[in-house]
Amino acid sequence: METLDLSEECDECEDVSELCLVWKILTPKILNRIAISNILQSVWKPRSQLVISSWGDNVYVFQFSKSEDWCKVLDEAPWSVMGNLLVLQPLHLGMVISNFDFCWCPFWVQVHGLPLDKMAKKHGETIGNRLSKLIEVEALSDGLLVGRSFLRIRVELDVTKPLLQGFILHQRTQSGEPMANVRVLHKYEKLSNFCYDCGRIGHNDTSCKFISKVDGVNSGYGLAICTGVVKHIGAPYGNFQRPPVEGWNADSLICR
Repeated sequence: METLDLSEECDECEDVSELCLVWKILTPKILNRIAISNILQSVWKPRSQLVISSWGDNVYVFQFSKSEDWCKVLDEAPWSVMGNLLVLQPLHLGMVISNFDFCWCPFWVQVHGLPLDKMAKKHGETIGNRLSKLIEVEALSDGLLVGRSFLRIRVELDVTKPLLQGFILHQRTQSGEPMANVRVLHKYEKLSNFCYDCGRIGHNDTSCKFISKVDGVNSGYGLAICTGVVKHIGAPYGNFQRPPVEGWNADSLICR
């Protein structure tokens, strides 16, 4: 195949990447672009013009007119429309939209059932790294985190994999004697539609191709894994900085 150099200056070319977001709606259905646009316009209430362009297969490009609107949407991600998760990615100069990877999305996860002596930032970091890519543990100090009855952890989840429901905590006394095990549960804030059979986001149990109906009955997934949003007790939101090309993390909110 021949090569072509398009590096020469062009009066019609303009770098708008810093005002654009690329996103995909995780659903097997093709949704109506106008309906989606109307929903997001009404929820986001951008201060200036927002252009939404479809690139096929539920992939879209947002082009904002003001950086404040761009930052707000990333600050308050992830979002969902009609119960379906939107996976957002910043656009960077030179990136090809068809090559975007829509696997990763940030979530706040609540960890319930930990013994009081395990309610510490370092244990939250261990749990967060087990969940996926750790972003932060909600903490005002490095001591015991007794401000809530649960640990709250920010992670980037691989949305192509099943949600982790929790784990069994093995305990021992100071002398090394075994104690009763504790069942620790994960609850995901602002969780969009997911499959109760396989635990993956982006489809329901009527269209699951990963697990049989019989096995899905005993999967343990249900509404108990979902929870509402709680107020962040750490640093205030609204300080989003444009990330490097390699990746990004943002604080989040969901739209239903």
